[in-house]
This record gives sequence, structure tokens and C-alpha cells, in this order.
Amino acid sequence: MEFPQFNESGPLAAYELEAMRSLNTAFLTARYEWQTACTMWDRLHTAGETAELRRAPASFSFYEEAVGRLASGVSAYERHAALVAWRYTAATLVLGVAVQRRIAEDKPPLTVTGVEELCQEPTLGELHAALSVPAPDLVPERRYPSVIPGEHESSARQWGKVRDGVADVIDLVLERATDEEAAHPRTKDEAAICLLTQHCPPDTDPVYDGVLQPLFQLAEQVPYNIGRIIDHA
Repeated sequence: MEFPQFNESGPLAAYELEAMRSLNTAFLTARYEWQTACTMWDRLHTAGETAELRRAPASFSFYEEAVGRLASGVSAYERHAALVAWRYTAATLVLGVAVQRRIAEDKPPLTVTGVEELCQEPTLGELHAALSVPAPDLVPERRYPSVIPGEHESSARQWGKVRDGVADVIDLVLERATDEEAAHPRTKDEAAICLLTQHCPPDTDPVYDGVLQPLFQLAEQVPYNIGRIIDHA
């Protein structure tokens, strides 16, 4: 979805709007790169299966060699793109929720310093806290609610599911550290102050599996929710 149009003279401060737009563009770009890398990996995985069928006696195996080399590079890029996407998507959601909440509660704009801090990658605990804000409850009903029946309930379930997913990620980060006898984190509270991008070793299954895609969807929704709050007011 394109970033929604906002009235420059509306309740959003110029720097809030600029930060939201910039993060939105960043996370969408990283998202598309990650999705492209996933498609490339799927294609090369299929090619690898074909290569296995060709392995029986052959004088030359350059096809198999090429597929293996390509797959290795794509796998590394897929992980890199996913972590970049996580960093900007998580920040998009945390900043967006803060802005949405302050507009819904008719509070003054965030400070420039506050916005800059919220633009950084949030810890897993900060992301979980943002997802714990009853954001769907802050969005007014549509003028014609029957167009999307059960929209509020569906949105609340979606937020709850992603919040639970982030809680599972915190548990996984702690579990991985325990398995690898890492010095940090050693408790769940310590895991909650970790940055996911620093606790997703390339030799392990990605801890963001199952969470990244629905997180994209929420991050895209928040600016539109803010728009509905402004229009309703």
C-alpha cells in the first residue's frame, strides 16, 4: 500500500510525518528485497532437487556446482534482507503506535529527540510493549461498518497474534543463548532488552520466522489508522 496522504497543516508535526514516511519507504524496500530473495531461494531449491537427480554417474557436474554456489549466496542475502526489514519494520510500528496514541488522546506532538529515538531499532521488549497498546481500540469505526464486518475484532486478533509471536521470539533468543552457552542473555528480562538483529546467528534457524510477514501488515496499517483518527476528529 502507498503511504496515505496527510494534510500538512493537520495534527501531525512535520518531523513526525517525515520520520514515518522515511521509515515506511525503508521497510517496504527491505520487504520487497526479502521477498525477492525468498523467491530466488525457492527456485534454486527446486533446481537443487533437479541437480540431485542428475548426480548419478556423470563426467561433469558443473550444473550442480553452479546451483550450490548460487544457493549459498542467496541464502545469506535472504537472511541479511530479513534482518534489515525487521529493523525498519519494527521501528515503523513502534513510532506509528506512539504517534497514533498521542493523536487519539489529543496530546502534544512528540519531541524531535523522542522521534529520533523511536526511529532506532527497538528492543524485543519495546516492540512487545508497542504491540500491547490496544491500538485497534483507538481507531474509530468506519462510517459504513457493514462494508468490513468484524473488522475491529479481526484487527485485535491480528495484533494479539503478532504480540504473542514476539513473546515467542524473546523465548527463542533466550533458548539459543542457553544452548550456545552465551554470556548474554541469561534471563527472559535480559532477552527482552536484546535487538533481534544482533541475536540471529547465521548458522541457526531464523527466530523471526512466522512473525516478520504479519509484522509487515501491521506496520502498513498504522498510518491508515492514524488517518482515520484524524478524519474522525
